[in-house]
Amino acid sequence: MSTVSLISDIGSESHELARFRMRFKRELPDLALECIKTDVQRGSISDAAFVLDALLPEFPAGSIHIIDVESDLHRFGPALFGKVKDQWVICANNGLLSLLEEAPEFIAAEQNGWSKEGGVNALLRTFLPMAKQLSEQGDKGMKSFTEIQEKARLQPVITDNEVRATVIYNDHFGNAITNLKKEDLDQVAKGKRMAIILGRHDRLTRISQFFGEAEEGDVVATWTEDNYLQIGIYHGDAARLLGLAKGKMITVELV
Repeated sequence: MSTVSLISDIGSESHELARFRMRFKRELPDLALECIKTDVQRGSISDAAFVLDALLPEFPAGSIHIIDVESDLHRFGPALFGKVKDQWVICANNGLLSLLEEAPEFIAAEQNGWSKEGGVNALLRTFLPMAKQLSEQGDKGMKSFTEIQEKARLQPVITDNEVRATVIYNDHFGNAITNLKKEDLDQVAKGKRMAIILGRHDRLTRISQFFGEAEEGDVVATWTEDNYLQIGIYHGDAARLLGLAKGKMITVELV
């Protein structure tokens, strides 16, 4: 059985989500639906791309991922099919596909008029019919589309003695996840002492294997499952208490 996932900012208690679930069951009874995250920060395609990047390796080939974030098709034009890691992403032409770690192998625009019908109601009127098309026909009749919106992925600034990373995501626990990957830090930090500067008075000199190495209330740095540097407070909210909201900068000094 193929799987369809949903990432959206519609809200977990929205009646529109319940309507989508029921219509999905009626129109795609042979497919499984996974509502991965329906409370993405409103309009944040970067948050949606981060979540999608994390889940793509866990899903089998042929899976379909609907990204219903910033989806006003009156503004963005025809919705897109993007093929990434042998899976399909359905989204608006809003730059999201350009924010993924791995560039899509193939992109096509929806050609059946569903985007005009969808407008601001893209989830039900556009994305669901597109998922049905994929499940029944695959990429039959699709034509490559190149006029996609591009957004720049934030990259860490790396020198021999300093790395400047940016918080790109705050999770449910208030952890601040940065755009610095372990392999990038390892490359410049060999044999050097390290200090992670979080503010005037907060600094860390080591990266722990897991949060449990710290005492309750301690600030701790760890690597995420996807090897991004994250800063948290054991049983606390680092984003709020340390001011590490999305967009804040963290400096790693190397001596």
